[in-house]
Amino acid sequence: MAGLFGVSPHVRFQRARWPNGDTERDQWGYASPKSGHVSVKAARIKAWIKPKAGLKPKTVLVDLRKKDNPSGFVKKDSAMKAYNRYSSGSGGMCSDMWDLSEQSSYWCGNASAGGWAEVDQRCVARGQLELPVGLALYENSSEARRMRSWSDAAAGPAVVHAWHSQSWFTNMWSVKSHDRETDELWFGAGGSQGGRSWCACDECAYAGQWCRGEGDTRLISGTWYVENVAEELDVPGEFYFDRKTRTLQLLLNTSDVEDARARGTGRLTLVVPVLQTLVSIHNVSNVTLEGIGLRDARATYLERYGVPSGGDWALYKGAAVMVEDAESVRISRCNFVRLDGNGVLLYGRVRKAILEENEFAWLGESAMAAWGRTREWDGRDGRQPRGTVVRRNVVREIGIYEKQASAWFQAKACGTRLEDNLFFNMPRAAINFNDGFGGDNVVTGNLLFNTCRESGDHGAINTWDRMPFLWDESGEHGFDALPTRIAENLIFANYGASQAVDNDDGSSYYHIEDNVMFNSEGFKMDYGGHDSVFRGNLVVVYPYDGQNCFNVADFRHGHAHHFENNTCILTQDFHAVDKVGHATGPCDDPSSRLVLRNNHYYTPTGNATIVCGSEHLSLPDLQAQYPGLEARSTVEAVPPSSDILAMLCSKLRSFAPQ
Repeated sequence: MAGLFGVSPHVRFQRARWPNGDTERDQWGYASPKSGHVSVKAARIKAWIKPKAGLKPKTVLVDLRKKDNPSGFVKKDSAMKAYNRYSSGSGGMCSDMWDLSEQSSYWCGNASAGGWAEVDQRCVARGQLELPVGLALYENSSEARRMRSWSDAAAGPAVVHAWHSQSWFTNMWSVKSHDRETDELWFGAGGSQGGRSWCACDECAYAGQWCRGEGDTRLISGTWYVENVAEELDVPGEFYFDRKTRTLQLLLNTSDVEDARARGTGRLTLVVPVLQTLVSIHNVSNVTLEGIGLRDARATYLERYGVPSGGDWALYKGAAVMVEDAESVRISRCNFVRLDGNGVLLYGRVRKAILEENEFAWLGESAMAAWGRTREWDGRDGRQPRGTVVRRNVVREIGIYEKQASAWFQAKACGTRLEDNLFFNMPRAAINFNDGFGGDNVVTGNLLFNTCRESGDHGAINTWDRMPFLWDESGEHGFDALPTRIAENLIFANYGASQAVDNDDGSSYYHIEDNVMFNSEGFKMDYGGHDSVFRGNLVVVYPYDGQNCFNVADFRHGHAHHFENNTCILTQDFHAVDKVGHATGPCDDPSSRLVLRNNHYYTPTGNATIVCGSEHLSLPDLQAQYPGLEARSTVEAVPPSSDILAMLCSKLRSFAPQ
């Protein structure tokens, strides 16, 4: 029994856990200042037990730069060789972990690339995932003594929750055996909730300050906790279910009992969720769900997840409302509350779907998602969600269990219009594009804030594009996507978010225009990306890691990024006080340098330094030495707060229809 709810009032009871904490409200990721009160620090683990080596996956690798490649199209627009190839894998150890029955995994290919991809490559080469099958505690530690007080953690069974070391996702496992003599828990189901492996001390020691140096090969986690343990039933609102005896124990406040008596029943009505999917819409058209309340769906976080494409995500193929291979489906003015899994999933060939004026709150995983299918690199058969409209929805308090959760997520989908939505209070990005399949998305009129509340290395909007896909039946566009436009949004990149829009590995064809970005760094275009535009934005920078107004990697000739007509205000003396931006390409190569012009910078000193290649130049020196770079750009000292507020208000007023 993974969940238990009260009917009136509608409450989610939580499984008895250690350390104690409010599962709905307490934040326990590394961006959460009080995480140590409600979870256990990673350093307190003696070892996360590695799995034995298994069968290596079967891999697919196609070099799309070659004219005779089997796709029939050539791709060589990325400066990063790996993103001009198609790579994936399935079978062996990978299919033992993830559900790859319909689609293979980028991270199980032998040529994955991007941030920390060398870890996943090594796992494929060895035939051994770096996802634990158990944990061991230090003998006589306070944690070991605590676990020895448990009669049998496998009786429930207990469930272990743990963050990825860099807060990309959380993993959960049921406990299949508990060895009190060796202070070990061994895992059963679970572990596939993220799309990637963990890393070890000899691979990313910076993520584990407690690593012992050379020869230490232990896996690194983030914070962790354990739930569904009988001996930890000690806080009102907790329950424990023993599957062996079929016994349910629920600890209540006196006030809960008195309230039930006051209603004249003397009883508290409970709901044990049984169904993961409440509404299934499959292979039909012209269906409307309007004004319906949906609640209390069963948790899915111990099911086997799939790996949708080349982002960091895994996703469970299921939701409270499951729409598969359907057309003209409208979900309007519905209330999704306290569902333990996903809210809505559009899967496969879905056309003309409209999700409007719904509210999603207190969900275990993501609110809305779209996930298409391809035959490896070929998506021209149209088995994807296309032309979806997501407008005027409110999404808040999601990712209660799986922290890699978004208000909107899409993979192998295109032509989505996200407009006039309110997304806030969530552990990771509000909007996530897991790949660049097809493009042609529009994100406009949205208000996003309080994202990445428990995590970092992410943006309020996050994108990846490591896997190339054919998507256009006519063949006119080949592997090129149509531009995705992100315009006229108000985005706060507070908590652990770095940018309003974090364009991660390979992201291309993004037009980010006329937004207000507060508490945010500016234009980030990670390695391998190209053909993107950052124009007309007002960015108020509270520095995250020193990228400030822009930070752009290399691109190939003819595929330049543009940073123009922006106003960027550096508000604090932090991370190189006057460095406004960095471009990897050299200043003296017009064929491969960032297009910079008509920008207005404000810094604490009134000076601006720009780095291109190995050169650090003041704005006047850059303009003098390299005509055309930062033409008509200016720098001034940071104005008073009242002036900044006036600039923000003026920009926001410009969004209104004329």
